[in-house]
Amino acid sequence: TPQTIVGIDLGIKDMVITSNDLKLDNPNKERIERLRKRLKGLNKALSRSQKGSNNRYKLIMKIQRINQKINNIKKHIINNISNIIVKENDIISVEDLNIKNMYQEKRIARKLIDIPLYKLIETIKWKAYLLGKKVIQINRYYASSQECSVCGNKNEEVKDLNIRKWECKECHNVHDRDINASINIMFEGLKKYMKEEYE
Repeated sequence: TPQTIVGIDLGIKDMVITSNDLKLDNPNKERIERLRKRLKGLNKALSRSQKGSNNRYKLIMKIQRINQKINNIKKHIINNISNIIVKENDIISVEDLNIKNMYQEKRIARKLIDIPLYKLIETIKWKAYLLGKKVIQINRYYASSQECSVCGNKNEEVKDLNIRKWECKECHNVHDRDINASINIMFEGLKKYMKEEYE
């Protein structure tokens, strides 16, 4: 019988926000940024290099090594975060995000390059399966950020992503946008789990 449940909100400001007040982010943002700047310079040099030259070959090798470093950093982050979430919880409730649509928005897409949310969700699912844990994905259209996790009152003003903290007009509890969303995701996942168990 499952003993623990967590709701996780996947975001851009922080990579993962949990219903038990944990915020997990990419600790290597600056390192990746430095590597990307270096890549940009190497790609410029490559475009000016002579085809078939020894210098061009060296540049290609350097570019490949940096790309491999970036990929390894991402894998390491995903592995660490998924381990924390799966090992500590029996049920993991998460939104069924439309990642493809998120890539259509330039401001978000730029950040998603270094925050591979789809890969993170897939890794969590795989590790949960191996450990006999359960992942529940809730409806992507559920307004987890707008509902007060205490009284259930809906605040449509919170559709504005710039609002990071807000006070419920009904019960006057003050919410951190992302933690409130993750608590709602947890409750929604619990409802779905109970429904599946007793149907």
